[in-house]
Amino acid sequence: MSDQTHTLSPSPPPRPWLDRLSERQTVGLLLLFGLLLYIPFAGSYGLWDPWETHYGEVARQMSKRGDYIGLYWPGSPLDQEHFWSKPVFTFWLMSFSLSLAGLGNAGSGQLALSSATEWALRVPFCLMALTALYGVYLVAARFVSRRAGVLAAVVLATMPMFSLIARQAMTDMPFVGPMTLALALCALAIFDESPELPRKSWGKLSWPHHPAFYIALGLFLLAAVPQLVLDSIQLIWRFRLGGRPFTLPGVVVMLPYFAGAFALLYYLHRVRQRAALYLVIAGVLAAIATLAKGLAGLGLPVIVLFAYLAFTWNWRRLTRPQMIYGLLVALLACAVVAIPWHHAMLIRYGKPFWNELYGDNHWRRLVLGRHGDRGTFDYFLRELGFAILPWVAAAPAALSWVILRPFKNESATKPAYRQEIFWFGAIWFVSAYAVVSMSMTKFHHYILPSLPGLALAIACFLDDIWDKRRLPGAKLMALTGLPVLALVTWDLTRTQNAVQRFLWLFSYDYVNDPKGRAWPPQLDYRVPMLIFAAAAGLATLAVAWPRLRRWGVVALSVVAIGFTFFLLNVYMKETSQIWSQKALFATYYRERTGPQEPLIAWQMYWRGETFYTQNEIYEGPQENRTVFLGNRNAEDLQAYLGRSAGKRVFFVVERARLDRLRALLPEAARTSLTIRNDTNNKFLLASAQL
Repeated sequence: MSDQTHTLSPSPPPRPWLDRLSERQTVGLLLLFGLLLYIPFAGSYGLWDPWETHYGEVARQMSKRGDYIGLYWPGSPLDQEHFWSKPVFTFWLMSFSLSLAGLGNAGSGQLALSSATEWALRVPFCLMALTALYGVYLVAARFVSRRAGVLAAVVLATMPMFSLIARQAMTDMPFVGPMTLALALCALAIFDESPELPRKSWGKLSWPHHPAFYIALGLFLLAAVPQLVLDSIQLIWRFRLGGRPFTLPGVVVMLPYFAGAFALLYYLHRVRQRAALYLVIAGVLAAIATLAKGLAGLGLPVIVLFAYLAFTWNWRRLTRPQMIYGLLVALLACAVVAIPWHHAMLIRYGKPFWNELYGDNHWRRLVLGRHGDRGTFDYFLRELGFAILPWVAAAPAALSWVILRPFKNESATKPAYRQEIFWFGAIWFVSAYAVVSMSMTKFHHYILPSLPGLALAIACFLDDIWDKRRLPGAKLMALTGLPVLALVTWDLTRTQNAVQRFLWLFSYDYVNDPKGRAWPPQLDYRVPMLIFAAAAGLATLAVAWPRLRRWGVVALSVVAIGFTFFLLNVYMKETSQIWSQKALFATYYRERTGPQEPLIAWQMYWRGETFYTQNEIYEGPQENRTVFLGNRNAEDLQAYLGRSAGKRVFFVVERARLDRLRALLPEAARTSLTIRNDTNNKFLLASAQL
């Protein structure tokens, strides 16, 4: 036999682990990661003053009254009965969740005594955060790599500002979550080059047969139809014309929006390109963001997209088939979803509502300044260091690398859009940061909408490092990131209470007291902060070492996840004793013999006293109200105590006012003033026998 030479073809290189999963499996694991990060222990500590309890009471009033148009917050002589500083979507979420948990019309004391209260209010906001995680994953995975998509989601999920606000029942996540996904879908529309969609027919009727069509249709119907039905039922328009009174039912007022909905369905079925469907979904999401936070829900995505197209001069992408058509249909969808509630409120309350929501809380905040901080373009830079820890080590290099990186696409498996997405993330961050910096009124959490863009830029940068054995950007990360990481760590550890800066990322006590509240001596987080910072520093050094670069990226991600778990489930839980009044009210409802032993809130304006008492301290006849605040509060309190002789009464009061409260009691009752709960180092619960 003659020798035969066999040529063996080389075996293909092993596929990356992520690429072995289907897209659906990857997204499922990503959402599971978000759930495991945010949901556990979310309801294990009380609601924080002032925003969680404030918005919670507005939502409770909505459930109690069964009125899903108007927003109410009775409970303080310093405010009107109506709540008009924010739109309605946040309160729909909270009201629905309270009702689902059986707390929509809870019995006396149930909110304070049940842990279901915090779960019901916080879980919807954790879920809204997942929409943002999916948004950054979607755009990076589609046009860079699946690894970049996962990195983008992990980076965003573990930024302290994002994760802390994801656990707060406040208006920002229902705004940023849909807005982020809307911008991601707009990016998909800009770069999508798929052929015409296949169509499905039923008789003479045909429509695009694609998941994006069914998602667009379902999301629009879910966002538009329930509120149109509610407005039709609950709205009545009374007006005078020619001196004669007229009354129109809400369904007549809503007819133009029903017509708009039918027009949307007609135009939607004529869509031929996937990009147009992405734009329609984005339009609905922008409308939801508008219903959560106001004009920024639509305005900010428009500004970011305009900035990207102007900077890259990619206007030609708008000339592709059905792009303009998709934009127009998206605007129609946005109008049908976002306008009806505003219209209903204008009919019911008129110009005062509009002046409060858009005159005072939009225009005045932006141009003239309202309650809050003031500052220039650099105002947010310091807070940004705390907001993105430990990714602050990667951010300077990532933003620099977006300019230095060669424009050539290195990935054979992706279209030539890798650099485009890099630019898109950086421009998103810079333009959103610039917009909020121009506002005269400033709060630390205003930069939240810019963080998804920064997460995209960081993820693209780390993905480049992963692919390249030797990359100047890796060394740049060590050179620029380590000093910034050290500076931020020093800022957080130089004093015991410096770590309260994480609380200031979503609260605003720094406005009233730049030094913050008195810090409990038993809460000292300097050692954990130093440990996490050292671990992040070592991971950053590993990224700069070619042989360890991939392990460095993984290590930095693990450190960020561990730090997020620590912040959410250790730090937040332990510091809640300063910020939550729940324990005080739970003690009151356990110890009182009945409503004949009232609770008095003296000189309190933190909102927890309104929510956790289910407004029992304020509702009812004027002479029975037990909120004493504002002019003549001391005299009114003494008059009430004089009418309550023989009763045992409870007080919730700031610690610093206890001696003054004792002096206001009838002389015979002063010695009976007893502290019942002082676990909170700002507030306490006391009782006295009158």
